[in-house]
Amino acid sequence: MNALLSLNVHAPFAAPSSFSFYDHSRLQLEEEDGHDHREDALAADKVTIKKRKLCLLLENDSNKNKIRKVSKNMKCGPIVNNDSIVRLKRFITGEMYGLDMKLVIQKVLYESDMKKDQNRLNMPIKQLETKPHEFLTDDEIRMADKDGIEVRVVGSMMQMYARPLWLKKWPMKKTDNYVLKTNWNNFVADNEGLKKDILIQVWAFRKDRQLCFAIVPVERTDAVEDAA
Repeated sequence: MNALLSLNVHAPFAAPSSFSFYDHSRLQLEEEDGHDHREDALAADKVTIKKRKLCLLLENDSNKNKIRKVSKNMKCGPIVNNDSIVRLKRFITGEMYGLDMKLVIQKVLYESDMKKDQNRLNMPIKQLETKPHEFLTDDEIRMADKDGIEVRVVGSMMQMYARPLWLKKWPMKKTDNYVLKTNWNNFVADNEGLKKDILIQVWAFRKDRQLCFAIVPVERTDAVEDAA
């Protein structure tokens, strides 16, 4: 009787707590066919772990791609109308007798805009505030599509820049762009405030019926990353 009591008391602790019905069934199979099924179980576990790791890698890569895709686009917020813009409008319409002044784009100067080897200001057509046919004539649109148009540009110093720039349309995979190129690097060097990550506005206007542009930096208080 004492032996039975002793056996009953220790019986619950005789087997490990992890011992399950699955383990019992596996032992029965090993006794029947003489094969160690633990290797099969370990192999199956390894396959499962590899699949989980692969899923995690794919998920992480997908998230990174989403982040990269989002980071390329940046909302510039509402159109800025501060003292710099008021002063620019007075200069163009007053001192220069410019006409038909229209906002072409408000954008952030990206690293690619400031690279010396690029020598151009990029203006994606999808981001334009004014449609091309509203600030360009039909002839100018055709010229921009081909060889480009020589234009004069007003800078932040409130004077017409001595060297001309060229307006050219560059077809791209995702969107066509207008660019202001040739002498862009010189224009940046000679006009204060044009730096990477600065918000700018580009305006089109007419001087003696000739197409001109104005490029000025504005405060970047409303620029936020798109969550282009």
